[in-house]
Amino acid sequence: MHNGFERPRSLSPALEPYANIFRRYTEFDARGASPLYEHLSIRVAADPELLELTTYARKGQPVPNLLFGSVQYLLLKGVQHPLAAYYPAISGDTGSQWVEDPYPLFRAFCFEHYDEIRDLIATRLVQTNEVRRCACLLPAFGIVAQQAGELPLSLVEVGTSAGLNLLWDHYGYDYGEDGRYGDA
Repeated sequence: MHNGFERPRSLSPALEPYANIFRRYTEFDARGASPLYEHLSIRVAADPELLELTTYARKGQPVPNLLFGSVQYLLLKGVQHPLAAYYPAISGDTGSQWVEDPYPLFRAFCFEHYDEIRDLIATRLVQTNEVRRCACLLPAFGIVAQQAGELPLSLVEVGTSAGLNLLWDHYGYDYGEDGRYGDA
C-alpha cells in the first residue's frame, strides 16, 4: 500500500510517476468534488494500459484533466456510448447511485477511441482557471467592502485566468444552506 492506494504489481517504473499523478488527483482534486472522477482516477492509477495512453500529454499539463476532459469532449461532441449515462453534464442525472461500476465502460471507451484521445491529450492544453474559484472570493470581498465602508473595491488580477476572476460580481453563487448570492 502507498498512501492508502494499492500499487499494482505489473506497473513499470516508467509509468509510476503517472500513477502517482492520478493518485494525487484522486486524493486532492476529485475527492468530494466528483465521485465519478474520484472513482475513475484511482482505477486509472492501477491500469498500465491506460497510463500508457496518458504518457502522450505535454510536459507540465495536468494529465487527469486531459484524459477526463478528452473523454467528456468526445461524449459531448455526440459520440454515442453507454458511458455517457455516468456524466451529469450529458445525462442530466446528478443524483442517482451507480447501478454498476463505470470503470469498465470508461476503459472500453478509451480504447475504442484511443487515437482520438491520444491526439487530444498530445495537442490540447488545459485551462484550469475555473469560474467557480470565484466562490472563495465573494466572502473575502464582502469583508473588505465592510471594512472599506463606501470606498470602491478595485481588483487587479495577476495570473492566467483570462480575466475570469475579474468578473466575480457577474456570477451567481450557491453556498447551499448558507444561501445564494449574486446574479441568478
